[in-house]
Formats: sequence, C-alpha cells, structure tokens
Amino acid sequence: MSSLEPSEIKVKKLISLFNKKKFDELLQLSNKLLDEFPNSILLQNIQGVVHTELENYKLAKNLFIKVVNLNPKYTDGYYNLANIFNKLDEKEKAIENYNKVIELDNNYFKAHNNLGNIYKKKGLNKKAIECYLSTLEINSNYKVAYYNLAGVLQFYILDIEYKNINKYLLYLLREKNIVRPNSIAPNVLKSLFVNTDLKKNLSLIKYKITNEDFNYVLENLQKNSLLMQFMKVCPISDYYIEKNFVNIRKEILNKTYETDIDKTHMNFLISLSMQCFLNEYIYDQSKDEIEKIKKIDGRINNNLRENKKISDLDILCLSCYEPLTNFSWSNKINFSDNLKEIFELHLNQSEIENHISKSIKSISKVEDHISIKVKKQYEENPYPRWENLGLSIEPRNIKDVINDSNLNLDLKKITNSESPEILIAGCGTGQHAITTASKYKKSKVLALDLSFKSLSYAKRKANELQINNIDFIQGDILDLESIDRKFDIIESVGVLHHMDNPFKGWKILTSCLNNDSLMLIGLYSETARQHIKEIKNKINKLKLQSNSKNIIKFRKDLIENNDDHWNYIKSSPDFYTISGLRDLLFHVQEHRFTISKIKEYLDKLGLIFLGFEDQLVKENFKKKYSKNIDLYNLDKWEEYEKNNPRIFAGMYQFWCMKNNF
Repeated sequence: MSSLEPSEIKVKKLISLFNKKKFDELLQLSNKLLDEFPNSILLQNIQGVVHTELENYKLAKNLFIKVVNLNPKYTDGYYNLANIFNKLDEKEKAIENYNKVIELDNNYFKAHNNLGNIYKKKGLNKKAIECYLSTLEINSNYKVAYYNLAGVLQFYILDIEYKNINKYLLYLLREKNIVRPNSIAPNVLKSLFVNTDLKKNLSLIKYKITNEDFNYVLENLQKNSLLMQFMKVCPISDYYIEKNFVNIRKEILNKTYETDIDKTHMNFLISLSMQCFLNEYIYDQSKDEIEKIKKIDGRINNNLRENKKISDLDILCLSCYEPLTNFSWSNKINFSDNLKEIFELHLNQSEIENHISKSIKSISKVEDHISIKVKKQYEENPYPRWENLGLSIEPRNIKDVINDSNLNLDLKKITNSESPEILIAGCGTGQHAITTASKYKKSKVLALDLSFKSLSYAKRKANELQINNIDFIQGDILDLESIDRKFDIIESVGVLHHMDNPFKGWKILTSCLNNDSLMLIGLYSETARQHIKEIKNKINKLKLQSNSKNIIKFRKDLIENNDDHWNYIKSSPDFYTISGLRDLLFHVQEHRFTISKIKEYLDKLGLIFLGFEDQLVKENFKKKYSKNIDLYNLDKWEEYEKNNPRIFAGMYQFWCMKNNF
C-alpha cells in the first residue's frame, strides 16, 4: 500500500469498527491516522461514509469532495458524493456525479440503479427503466433493481420495444415476493405481443384447424417461457388471448376425447389448466363440451373401478374445465409426478385451507343483515385469487414508510411506536394485510374479515411467504369495539362501501385509533363508477342471481355487445375472473361516494385529511395544480375530478388522522 495510506491492518481495524457500528471509536482512530496520512483517500472516504450513516450530510459532502479532488478517477468517491447530493435533494448534482461514476466505470451497476431512482422520482419513467435494465445487464442477480424495475412498470406502459426485457419480466413473474403480477400485467401483455411471436401463433387458430397446424401452434406457445409463466400466476385480462385459449381448450378436449392428443404438449396444458383455475373457469362452455367432459369423467371412473391406469391427459383436460375437487375420483387416485403443480393447486391448497379454517378465531357472531349477505358472497367467491405479491425489501419504522406518501403532516407529531399495532379491517384474501405486515418494522398486524374462506386463503399465503406477524380473525367491523384494542395504524380499503351504513363502520374504526395515529381509507367514487352503476341497474332489472352460471352468461352478453359504452368494463382485470366480476358488477351491497361526502364524514368524525395515496393520481393532478399545498385541498380535487371523471377509477384512497386539538 502507498505511503500516502495507512497499513492494511489499520484499514481492516477501521472497517471492523464500521461493521460493529462503533462510529465514535472509528472517528477517533481515523482522526489520529489523518495526522499521519493527511492526504489519505481511504481515511477521508471512510469518514464520509460514517458521517453519512450519522446523517451529517454536509460534513460528509465536504469529505467526499476532498476525496475526488485528491483522486479525480476514484469512482467510489463520486458514487458516495452522488448519494449525498441525493440525500440533500440536490438531484442535478447527484445525476452529474452518478454519470461521472458510469463514465469512469460503466460496470458500476449501483450507479446505474441509483440514477434510475432519481429519474423515477422526477417522473422520467422511460429513463428510469433504461437505467434499471442497464443495471441488470451488468448484474442480473441484483435484486434491488428488480424491485425498482417492477415499481416503475406498475405505473408506466412501455412505449417502445425493449428487446431484453422479457427475461426480466420472466424473473419478476417467477419470484414470489417482488411484485403482484396483476400490477405489471399490461406490460407483460405488451411485451408478449411485441417481443414474441404470440400473435402470429394465435392467428393460426381457426374454427377448424388441421392437426399439423394445431401441433405447430402448441409447440410454439410452449416455447414461449414468458407466456407459460404468466398463465400460471395471473388471470390474463386480454380478450383476444382468451378467445383463442377457448378454441385451443375446445380442440384439446376433442382430441383427448378421441385419445389422440400429442403428449409432448403437456407443459402447455399444465399452464392452461392453471390459468383456468386462476380465472375460476370464466370461459364459456358449449353443450358439446359439457357432454364430452361427462364422458371423460365416466372414462376415468371406469378405469378406476377396473384398476386401469388413469391418463394424465384426461385429468389435465378436465382440470381446464372444472376444479378437480368437483370430481368424485379426485381424492381416490395417485397423481403422477407430471401433475405435481396441478395436484398442489387443486387439491393440496384446498386441504390446507380447510385445516386452517378450523383454527381461525371469531370475535363475535355476524348478525347485521348486510354483513351476512357480504359474508356469504366471499365464502362462495373469495376475492381476489392470487399467487405472487410485492413485499418490502426490508421493514422500516412508521415515519420512514409514511414519509414516502408525501402527506400533509409533521412526522414528529405522529406515533412512532417501536412495535406498531396495525389493524387491516376487511383483509379479504390477504394481499393488503401481508403487504402492510412486510412494510413496518416489528409490527403486529390484526387482519379482520367476515369470510372464513378468504381468511384461510390469506393465512395460507402468509405462511407460504413466511410472514409471521399477522393474526387473522373472523368478524364484523361493527363488533370491533368488543376486542377493546387501540391501533397505531388502521387501514380499510374497499370495505366500508360494502356495509349497510359506511359512516357507522368508519366511526367504529375511528374509535379504535390511538391519538396521533393514522388511518388509510379506500372508497368507491360515484363519478368514476357511473358505467358500473348503469350495469348494476340492468342486472337488478333482470333479477339475476349472482351465481357462476349467470355471471358467465351476462359476461358473454356484454362481450357480444359492440357498444363502446362498456369498454371500461371489458378492460378491467376484474372482468376476467368469476370472483372479480361478481365483486365488480354483482356485489350484494355497494355505496359510492363524492369528495363532498368524504369531507362531510371527515368533519363529523373529527378526522383531518392528509392526502391521497396513489402516486400516479397525484402526478396527474400536479400537471394541473402545481402548488404543493393544492395536493391537500379537497375542493381542488373535487374540481379536478369533474374534469377527469376516471381519475379515481381505482377508488379514493387517502390518509387521515384524528384532530386532537
């Protein structure tokens, strides 16, 4: 080592102190060493990193400036300096220094990643994506970049071909805890159509198709790894694909019925089976298909009685039309290794949930007449059915998490419990509760729902994802006061508007909130759901019962209706699953709100509006109202919604807190 630097032993000592977070001792030792080595780059860089940890950003900045002046080619120095400028909110200087790092060493992947983060915050999503892709091209194992890429893809639709993006989308779909597949589905679909030969292959599917063409199509679809994985983890909300899958499924049934299907297509059949299970068999079936299903079912029963081998293809084919639990033989046969995924999905998960259901505690008997109806709906159709989820990389304290939401509050005035008590009121199948439980450090989450079936699903998924800080309980929000607990955060999204009296439910939630604590509420917008209101009125006039048969039939009528008025419905992801469509159009109870009504309720409850949650909604709003204070002015939002009636299509989601003054 150069005489300008201390010995390797002393440097290792400093690094050891840093790893043990003994920062005072480290600074004392490094100051002594600086007397001996005043121009040491290593010592000044280490001190800069320590002061960064101690949040002495200005001091750290001066040290890093000194470092890069001593060595204008020292990449770590520029990288650390860029990080400091970022923390000091001097974004342009941060960009300049990250670019300097990349200029000196294009393989410095963390500089590409952090540059992407700045572009993302500035709303320059296209540039952010390019940076994250550059990061992953250098280091395809850098998980942080996958989280960041997924974060942008949820709010930005790719507008040009990214030739290399498919392999990263495939990674995101395979991982259990980086992103909810449904939230990046539009980009997966776009990439499938632009970067693969999916459209070309599907175009060959005709009403009557030759064996040669059919085998060619299945062979090529099976080679499409992104499509195969997408089918396994997310209901595909694209009617062109659905229409072709319906025809493919019908042709598979015909060939299976005739025992003439090519066994090399097993992998495609497994993906199709899983897709049909996820969409809850929303595809329409002809009378001919129903007859053939019955005959294949009979064939399996005969083979079982005569101790003959059961064909995997017979089982697979039927699993594309109904859950295997619907067939009397499903628990009497041994599934082959080829069907492990199908067995897990259809039988094992159901068995696990039945077992879990017996262990879930109730806080009281559900007695409210609307709550009873809502409970029945979600026992029959737990919503939504999901596979993967986006969890936090690491949990943080309340103030750090809330700071990301840019709310109108002094963070010093909210509770910052080291072990926050959090209530998720109406947790459904667990997506919300599990996501929240992963965000907050040392949190204790209570997840309440009316439906045992939904809670069992949620608990199974929490176990799979190794989320252990949630207690799932069954009960009604109306009975919450009986548990006599107060919470630091209460979140209830998409729930109150399904109660008989939403204000009463919200009042009970408010009574369960600690002082200086926060509440996240999600409510339907009257303005954004006018088209849904019209369809619900139509359903009510027809007096349609909300069973699967009627839902599929009504959906088919909507699809065949060429009125553009219904396009918003047809483009909704909920249009592509039974439980989603029941929740969207056939719900037993739905209230819709206006911003004026929300203001009225907030005043009555003594709650202060802190700001909306959805970042994309806020970014769009800021294009019209540039003052930061406007973000917290509900009158401005009401004005904005009148001119942009679809802005709250995904609900009003907003934070509020008790007014304790």
